[in-house]
Amino acid sequence: HPIYTTVRSPEEATENFDAITYEKGASVVRMLERWLGASTFRKGVRRYIRRHQEANARAQDLWQALEEVSGRPVAPVVRSWIERPGFPLVEATRIDRAGEARLEVRQERFFASPRLAVSDGEPPWPIPLVVRVRPTRGRTRLVRDLLEDRQASIPLGSSSEVRWAYSNADEGGFYRVLHDGDSLEALISDRTRLAPVERVGLVGHQWAALRANRAKLPDLLGVVSAYREEEEPEALEALLGPLGFLKDPVAWVEGGVVDSRFREWLAGTFRPGFRDLGWTSRRGEPDRVRLRRAALLRIVGGVAEDVEITGEAEEALRRYLKERRTLDPNLAGSVVEIAARHGSERLYASYLRQMKRAATPQERLRFEMALGAFRDPALVQRTLELTLTDEIPTQDVALLLGRMLGACHPREATWEFIQKRWEELAPRIPSGLASRLVLALPALHTRAYRREVAAFFRAYPVPTARRALRQSLERFDLDHELRRRVGPALRRFVREASVRAATL
Repeated sequence: HPIYTTVRSPEEATENFDAITYEKGASVVRMLERWLGASTFRKGVRRYIRRHQEANARAQDLWQALEEVSGRPVAPVVRSWIERPGFPLVEATRIDRAGEARLEVRQERFFASPRLAVSDGEPPWPIPLVVRVRPTRGRTRLVRDLLEDRQASIPLGSSSEVRWAYSNADEGGFYRVLHDGDSLEALISDRTRLAPVERVGLVGHQWAALRANRAKLPDLLGVVSAYREEEEPEALEALLGPLGFLKDPVAWVEGGVVDSRFREWLAGTFRPGFRDLGWTSRRGEPDRVRLRRAALLRIVGGVAEDVEITGEAEEALRRYLKERRTLDPNLAGSVVEIAARHGSERLYASYLRQMKRAATPQERLRFEMALGAFRDPALVQRTLELTLTDEIPTQDVALLLGRMLGACHPREATWEFIQKRWEELAPRIPSGLASRLVLALPALHTRAYRREVAAFFRAYPVPTARRALRQSLERFDLDHELRRRVGPALRRFVREASVRAATL
């Protein structure tokens, strides 16, 4: 939906305080900053503040101040981004002709699925493009352009002096990028010359392109394989969402053999990096290294559920419960959750005690959320019942239930509980958090569950989550289409990976 929307009721106002309003709004402002340049942008903001201090102001006043200091048409550019729904996809293809390298760019509206793609006659967005160019020698440089038409050709320099171009420098633009195959290969092989946020973006763009059927599964898994030695922790964290989906529901639904082989491949890819770092942080170790260790643990122990790492995590938990200083705090959340999966009633009781004794709210929340990771059916039911008591604060109820819906083992029991106990449960979910719970429901995956969700909320409507319900039903459809499309490709991939591993 657009950033600017009509609000007709308090419920619509609450509903509109969502990720699109906040994050898209912030991203559009950041895009302006990257296009104008940081110094120019700050100069414009200072003028805006001085001019309107101790007074009311409108968004137009900010755009005017930025126009005055930059000499660029800020208001016409930004209007499309805040008044229109959606955002563009930019296809970027490098062309070498007559010794000159050019970037041929073409824009269209991005659709999360080919099923949704329609020719709606929308005008093109005015896209502030900032391209990072990697020369054969020296430091990277930035090329700025305003893409006002559906396509354009941007000169990059002499062909012999340009190694690659990344078409969303510093991920400053609010658009998806689809690079041609040769460019993608060059970016992956030389990714250390990309900024850390661009390495994060490279994953996000490939995952979005796969979802939209604009890229193939091997393209994404090629990025995953290349990141086995990635040192930027946030780039590793960016893998968690795509890998989690490929493991569950794709590999899970495709069957036990596919699920186990995919997890084996994933563990084999990232376990060596975790082993090199080890469990124990060293004196004076940079935060970046500590966070990389934590990200690798989330991949190997969390998503891949590697047996070796799981056993070591259970042992680390025993030491941690006795003495907090035995474990790097960056690993604590993962260790507590990994150990809970096959935990006994005795461990469950220990987590409840830790919640009561916790020295900080963060520590309490760590053990509280981990209650949803236990897989024993009796303990799953016990956690669900706790959401109706003061053991779980009302602000955490939707978060805990959402966590349980997102896990493959307790999700069905959680949905059944929500339906049966809704009249007791609903008063314990603050109106502003109801959408969080509704947005977690597509993790149920199947078409049958989609019908149940739609029917349930017709019978028990939640005024502050109407839009969230529409988004969730759409997500059911998108995930179903993606699962059907990539399932066979994942089967082929794990079969070939097993053959390769057997020949080594």
